[in-house]
Amino acid sequence: MSNEAIYLDAVQPLVYAAFEKTKVTCFAYGQTGSGKTFTMMGEAETPGLYAHAANEIFSIISRSSTPFSVHVSFYEIYCGKLLDLLNDRAQLSLREDGKN
Repeated sequence: MSNEAIYLDAVQPLVYAAFEKTKVTCFAYGQTGSGKTFTMMGEAETPGLYAHAANEIFSIISRSSTPFSVHVSFYEIYCGKLLDLLNDRAQLSLREDGKN
């Protein structure tokens, strides 16, 4: 299944839900080497889910007369650590545990 097909099937509905004031999250989970990074990030010739979503989000905003703010976070959970992927993999503090 292509990244575009995955986007259309699983992520595009989330993009539209976000414009209906629904909080949405898209994440990849799986074994090392299973294709998570390729699916999410893609490559120059094969955009990933993030690029497809960003293109659609900004296309929707450009057609709207409503003002919007876009907020994005990218983080990785690895070996029990939470890492900020937009800030040189700085370690973040987790604010909630399994008991809430």
